[in-house]
Amino acid sequence: MNHLEKFEFLRSMGITNPMRYLILVRKMIHFWKLDLTGFVVLTEAASGPYVVTPLIAALAGAKEVLAITKTSPYASAAEVVNQIKVMEEFFCIKKPINISEIRDNAWFNSADIITNLGFVRPLDKVVIQMLKKTAVIPLMFEAWEFRSEDIDLAACQSNGIEVFGTNENYPGMEIFPYSGWLAMKLLFEAQIEVFKSQVIVISSDSFGTTIVNRLNASGAEARLYPSIQTVPSEDLSQADVLLIADYRSRNLILGPNGQMETSALAKLSPGITVVPFIGWVDEKDLHAHGITVYPKTRIGPNKMSMTLAELGPRPIIELNSAGLKVGEITARSKKTGQSWQTIEREQGFAGLVQELR
Repeated sequence: MNHLEKFEFLRSMGITNPMRYLILVRKMIHFWKLDLTGFVVLTEAASGPYVVTPLIAALAGAKEVLAITKTSPYASAAEVVNQIKVMEEFFCIKKPINISEIRDNAWFNSADIITNLGFVRPLDKVVIQMLKKTAVIPLMFEAWEFRSEDIDLAACQSNGIEVFGTNENYPGMEIFPYSGWLAMKLLFEAQIEVFKSQVIVISSDSFGTTIVNRLNASGAEARLYPSIQTVPSEDLSQADVLLIADYRSRNLILGPNGQMETSALAKLSPGITVVPFIGWVDEKDLHAHGITVYPKTRIGPNKMSMTLAELGPRPIIELNSAGLKVGEITARSKKTGQSWQTIEREQGFAGLVQELR
């Protein structure tokens, strides 16, 4: 490919400005003083903004970067491989990233830092038993967001493998507030103006507070309730939007035998739009009762209907570089015998690493 062809190819993969990716990655490596020298990093190779994780690791000096890929609804495995190769040129990466569709046992056995990202999951008992005792697993989200289906925590504990969360509100990074902006994007796409709109937000965790604060700061009339059962009927009847953002709930929120029957909502507020930001609703039943749902993609509990990548590459670059920093700190602790708290403090990043409790 010539230079123009490379740009056009990357744009077709959802990367509008690859040089901006490089600038943002360099900023984050500098911010975190990220140094992966001597460490083998096992992560995913994915499409669009999610291309960044192996590139960050390589640019931060990792001894070796191993990236698992596969064909997805977003891109074929071959397209992902080509995307990585083209981005390596933009990033001036000298040692190529190793990419494979096969979950190679030798890769898991050699890795020091294993990310919990999509194509690497699940990290089940079989995988955990392959890992070195010095290996660590950084989560690219906060400890309280841990999902048991992603990682066999009991197997980790039995085999001495430590799992750590990443503080998304770390000063200077502040990833969590992007959730409010993503909620606004969803509302705009659902033809909700935000300004002057009445929005009921259902959430029992930090997502709800963050979203309500952003919406109200933008001129909406947003109210937060811990569950749909606690919303006054009058508020529901007058609302433009019912936004579900309850990460903690694993139960059906709207639908047959859910926390609220769809028929009850349709009778109370037939013109309402349901936006499942995070949370399980029966969208087919909602449609059957004439209730508008956006987005239409079916999601279960503990899943976002859209990811922060929909806003642009910055939140993904910031979050995944922070997760790799958590990996660096904790893997260094394993190798040196120092506590990760000491290393974190000495490097000036106290409060970044989160223990699972």
